[in-house]
Amino acid sequence: MTTTISEPRIALSDRNGVYIPQLYCNHVDEKIAKKMNILMEDVLICQSGPDHEWYWESWDAIISNAEWIEPQKFYSDGEWEVKDVKWYLHQDGDLWEVPEGFSFDEEV
Repeated sequence: MTTTISEPRIALSDRNGVYIPQLYCNHVDEKIAKKMNILMEDVLICQSGPDHEWYWESWDAIISNAEWIEPQKFYSDGEWEVKDVKWYLHQDGDLWEVPEGFSFDEEV
C-alpha cells in the first residue's frame, strides 16, 4: 500500500482578490520562472500590479503553463520513499498548488 503526503497547498487566499497574481509573482525570479515553465515577461507584468494593461492575460498564461517538479515522501510497503511529483497552479477563488493526479471535488 502506498500513501502520499502530497496534498494541495493553499498559496493565497481569495481575500487577496485582484492582488493574487501580483503577490504570487513577487517571489518569482528568473530561476524560479524557468523551473516553473513560465515566461519571466508574464511574471514582471504581474509584479507590476492589476493596473497593467496585460495583467490578467499574463496571469492566465502563468496559470495555464506553470508546472514544476518537487521531491515528495511516500510511504510504501513499510518504508518511506522519495519520488518526484509534478505540481500545477489552480485558482478557483483561492490559489492552490496542486500535485499531479489530484482532482478537486466539492469537499475541498
